[in-house]
Amino acid sequence: MYVDEIEETLSNLEIAHRQIERAIVLFLDDRDYVSALTLAGAAEEILGKLLKKEDKEHWLDSISKGALRALGFLEREFQTQEALKARKEIANIANRHKNIFKHYNDNGTVTLLVDVAAAEMIDRAISNYFDLTQRETGAMGKFKELVIWGENA
Repeated sequence: MYVDEIEETLSNLEIAHRQIERAIVLFLDDRDYVSALTLAGAAEEILGKLLKKEDKEHWLDSISKGALRALGFLEREFQTQEALKARKEIANIANRHKNIFKHYNDNGTVTLLVDVAAAEMIDRAISNYFDLTQRETGAMGKFKELVIWGENA
């Protein structure tokens, strides 16, 4: 086997961008939902950290705050021990499918709607990408039209 030894210097944003773009191809063209979810999950996480570094809210923060409000927490209570525990559980639920594919499973198998889980994770990654850059690529727009909105392009 021959390897070219190609060296690249990539920013976190470029890495996440490539991961989202490839996840969309895997989803739409290859129907490889497990790989699409895994790549999109990695991108979503990188982009979330980039947003946090800029003191901007990422997808999981937004969902967590909404869920805390629905549970009856007031914003001034978001940093209480009870709210932080609830927030961790919310994150665990939101990241369940991503984590299933990242880690060894003692049960040996898992059953889930892989296309739905992958679509949700790609949508999360696109949301974080847009919140960070205020842009979306053609592939991202196509994915949203075909999968999220269900329109024929």
